Amino acid sequence: MPKSNAQRALVVGAGIAGLTTAWWLDRAGWDVLVVEKAPSFRAGGYMIDFFGPGHEVARRMGLLPALESRRAPISSVTSVDSSGRRRGEISTAAYEAVADGVISLLRGDLAEVVLADLDVPLRCGTTVLAVNDGVVTFADGSVDEFDLIVGADGIHSSVRELVFGPSSSFVRYLGHHTAAFSFRDPVLSSRIGYRYQMLTVPHRMIGCYAVRGGAVAALMLYRSESQAVPADAASALRARFGDLGWVTPSLLSVVPEDVYYDEVSQVDMTTWHRGKVVLVGDACGAVSLFAGHGASLAMTGAHVLVEELSAGVDGAFERYQARMKPAVAHTQEFGRRFIGWMAPASSWRISLRDMAFRLSGWPVVRNLVRGSLMPDIDGVLTRA
Repeated sequence: MPKSNAQRALVVGAGIAGLTTAWWLDRAGWDVLVVEKAPSFRAGGYMIDFFGPGHEVARRMGLLPALESRRAPISSVTSVDSSGRRRGEISTAAYEAVADGVISLLRGDLAEVVLADLDVPLRCGTTVLAVNDGVVTFADGSVDEFDLIVGADGIHSSVRELVFGPSSSFVRYLGHHTAAFSFRDPVLSSRIGYRYQMLTVPHRMIGCYAVRGGAVAALMLYRSESQAVPADAASALRARFGDLGWVTPSLLSVVPEDVYYDEVSQVDMTTWHRGKVVLVGDACGAVSLFAGHGASLAMTGAHVLVEELSAGVDGAFERYQARMKPAVAHTQEFGRRFIGWMAPASSWRISLRDMAFRLSGWPVVRNLVRGSLMPDIDGVLTRA
């Protein structure tokens, strides 16, 4: 129900950033509407390791028990060769020693948990055609006015395009494409088990893991000189990975035509706000698949934004950006370094990474891995 005499907020995008922003705005007394261009809420997605400041935000929201119930019982991250033989492995115990409080779960599960605790209208199949400060024109021709407009619509943000200009001015391409999908196959799911297994060759990686109900989730990553996404993503993946062994033929045989497929890029903007419009999450600070921590930073940014609005609307956007931008920039720089770990360019780099996995039980190696894999962004929740 609309809140009488409350300030009105429009949140564009029903991903983790948008839903979390709506959650905090609602608790702060705003009258909130969330719109999403997809025809329905999008669940699923790829596996993420959720920890850091976003984990603390989820605790403040009271969501940790629900997130724990969605935890994937991943026992290890395992590098395999083309025959499926183990090359290197880092156990969950070793990884958790590096990433305190980590919860491995599907990205869509995190969004679903936030959505289930959200009590604001969500209008799917709705796009924004024009933004004139607080006045918004929707795709159906309707016009409405808001005191606050939050662009939380991802790396290809339409709000950013409408208000700040072409995406080419802000998007930094990292030279890779990625795809993710899931499907039900109890036999293959049992074979893979609750381990994240990956086959890596120079400039290409394909990984998979078992998920609930006898399903398998797959993630593919490869080097591409062209930033443009192919018109037929499924065919492009078959052409790019068709020569690989292990379970690759099984995965390629079930790639859906509507597979999630995108470039791997970062968003770098000088200013995240203009007038009554502010950006949050990937729309203003996508850190990329290489960096990880996107979900954690999305939830953190949402919380910080509303915390600053609650402290006083005047200057809130500037204070929000001042707190978040250093953490985003640090994580982005970390992600560019991490390309050598996740998508090694040569066989010797793959061997070096696998050796680090094999030695991950040693405390000295765990400390080196932490320095290589974990950006230090915990201080962002401390308000000046």
